[in-house]
Amino acid sequence: MNHWEKIFMKRLVPTEPFICKESQKIIASVLIPIGFKQETARYEILLTKRSEQVETHKGQISFPGGLFEPSDGNLLKTALRETEEEVGLLEKEIQILGNLEPVYTLKDVVIYPWVAKVQFPQELKISEREVERAIFLPLDQLLSEGLKPVEVSVNEKGIPFTVSSIGIICENELIWGASAKILEQLYTLLK
Repeated sequence: MNHWEKIFMKRLVPTEPFICKESQKIIASVLIPIGFKQETARYEILLTKRSEQVETHKGQISFPGGLFEPSDGNLLKTALRETEEEVGLLEKEIQILGNLEPVYTLKDVVIYPWVAKVQFPQELKISEREVERAIFLPLDQLLSEGLKPVEVSVNEKGIPFTVSSIGIICENELIWGASAKILEQLYTLLK
């Protein structure tokens, strides 16, 4: 067991999968896959750049995951189902370490994040409809740089505006918004 796994095992309380009780909100669940990449010889966090074909958050960086569906049964199953659909990681390749605090977005979405240790396959099976590409954030980059305040220009339904957030740059992409809030929780746990 490596250093960060020991920290997560100590600080994350393993939670039984649960069904959300917040009926007034839109409910989503994401997986935070962390694994050792042979090519880079370091631990990395898997995120995705959303395709231009998805309905919302086109081109933004996010964790694999999506909206809760009653057929999922619980929020962990939502994250696992969506992760397999988006990047091809199978449940048997995923070890859940625990969950972080829910993240609330400006659009009344509640996101439930699950931290997982994974075995990255040689090649991910990317769903081109949902994902433009995989992005790997080195764990040591997150811990050395942290997240910084950023201003992001957004165009929502033809209306441009600026959002204040926190963020980190990885592979020439800005990770901000809900994904950055989730990364901030990871950073705080590991520091």
